[in-house]
Amino acid sequence: MKTHGDESPSGENLEYDPAFTAMELEAQPEEERQAGSEIVAGSDPDYKALAQKAREVLDRSHEIRAAVYLADSELRINGLEGFAEVTGFIRFCLEEHWNTCHPELDADDDDDPTMRINAVTNLAGRSTVVRSLRRWAPLTNSRAFGQVTLRDIEVSNGDTPPADDETPMPMADVQAAFKDTPAEQLTAYYEAAKSAFEDVNAIDAVFLEKTPGFGPTLDPLQKMLGDVVQILAKETGADQPAAEDSGEDTADGTSQAPQSGGGAGGSAVSAPGQIASAADVASALDSIIAYYKRNEPSSPLPILLARARRLIGADFLTIVNDIAPLGLENVNLVGGIEEDYSE
Repeated sequence: MKTHGDESPSGENLEYDPAFTAMELEAQPEEERQAGSEIVAGSDPDYKALAQKAREVLDRSHEIRAAVYLADSELRINGLEGFAEVTGFIRFCLEEHWNTCHPELDADDDDDPTMRINAVTNLAGRSTVVRSLRRWAPLTNSRAFGQVTLRDIEVSNGDTPPADDETPMPMADVQAAFKDTPAEQLTAYYEAAKSAFEDVNAIDAVFLEKTPGFGPTLDPLQKMLGDVVQILAKETGADQPAAEDSGEDTADGTSQAPQSGGGAGGSAVSAPGQIASAADVASALDSIIAYYKRNEPSSPLPILLARARRLIGADFLTIVNDIAPLGLENVNLVGGIEEDYSE
């Protein structure tokens, strides 16, 4: 994450540069075609080649379109960890270089953000990034049972019908794959998914603030990342309060079995509506924000809710400084805090 100089911190517009053109051509899938009497199946892009060409563009410019191509490629090549690096970069571009990142705001049309919104919307493309996240990003790395994806879990659960030539993975094997994956690897997957989830929500929040009522539709990606975070939180035990380790009774009087990291793939998804962690709180707020964006686009509530979401996990002084900066002086006075809390 770098700037490209004081005069042009986001670098030059490379839309008509040969490097950008080469990247766009590389991103095109091979369509199904007929060769004589034979039907030749279509094929996906060469994702390693696409990643290289996208990086060549990003070395010279804060170009969101290139970053989206790289995000899709990283899901295929390096999974969640590579994807999280790219979502962090896109977030950096929008939060730190809103006025200069590419595609630029249209200065001839009152800084119209349409091209940028379209570029970011592609981050939730159902046939690209969302498909790659669902089908190709591994959630396990088991020597015995291999790599399990979100789609594998959906098919095993019966939530998604298998393809005609597909044999669903038994749920027992899904559970075993999580248990057989080294704990440090599961944690790395969880941290990457959580980071990407937070980045995408922060990206959405930037548009809620900068272009209220007019922003990218990121709901499909937000929901899917939320599901992945929830699954991995359960499998790593990240969603479990310490008191539950003993297997004591829960608030409703039912017995809560101890959690041991690896878990049941079928039980990986929480009961609908259950709030058991900060990630669940964030997911609930995202759902509420998405509702208002779809059904009441003129409502100011998404802006306020996005602000509240941004403060999840913040300490008391940070929250006071955000919602009532003048009130912070009184807090410092009463608390005897002399240093300037401006970090």
